Amino acid sequence: MIDFHTHAFPDSLAKRAVASLQEGVRRADEGFDDTAFADGTAAGLCGLMEKSGVALSVLLPVATRPGQPDSINRWAAELSEKYPQIIPFGAVFPDENAFRELENIAARGFKGIKLHGDFQGFYADEPRMTDIYRRCGELGLIVVHHAGFDCVSPHDIHVTPERMANVLDRVSGVTFVLAHMGGVRCEDRAAELLDGAEGLYVDTSYSAGRISPEKMRMYIDSFGADRVLFASDSPWNDPSEVAALIGDTGISESEKELIFHCNAERLLGISRMVTN
Repeated sequence: MIDFHTHAFPDSLAKRAVASLQEGVRRADEGFDDTAFADGTAAGLCGLMEKSGVALSVLLPVATRPGQPDSINRWAAELSEKYPQIIPFGAVFPDENAFRELENIAARGFKGIKLHGDFQGFYADEPRMTDIYRRCGELGLIVVHHAGFDCVSPHDIHVTPERMANVLDRVSGVTFVLAHMGGVRCEDRAAELLDGAEGLYVDTSYSAGRISPEKMRMYIDSFGADRVLFASDSPWNDPSEVAALIGDTGISESEKELIFHCNAERLLGISRMVTN
């Protein structure tokens, strides 16, 4: 399995970062589970991977303010040297320095970037984002969006299916991944509005305990198994529980293969892994 959506923090910050995010969940009081299945460190992520049978994980760091991306991306690059089972994406903040950082991210050999409108203060279809998306397309960078509800901004969803439809109307040649099956609490609308959209994938992150097998089957059928990426949102979901949810949908073995690793291998440009 390849987990396309995971998080970790520098060891010195991990405990505080996880606690802060958990507090945000409790403060929003929207009924979300604040359980962390790992301690937020890279070693903790790798331990959870081994326990769950995950071979590779895509790390998605987020820059929450200007000036952070360079140090975050240097840390992520160093991390991948120590833990080759972690594939880092780049952090970029959508300000005047974004284009320079995109060049640096591509030069590092990263495969994509992570954007989070709620933490970074932008809406998916803002005009200022269009040039960022287009540059990502030119550089061959995948764009992963947090999509739907987030406890940090419970009354203002920054990346909705409607806003992404606007983006796709004006931007082509870019591979987008919408996390959380198209958007937390927006899954039905995403499946209705965005199925068949060119260059668009969704991931299964934070779906265990939140989406029923019947609903998950409906979403997979809508988007197509070749457009769904296995993901956990570690440490916020246990990858083994997400895998069990996908197994309970009753989809075919070939569809499971696509979701668990084949789609990710294609996007990441890696050969199928052979294990003894």
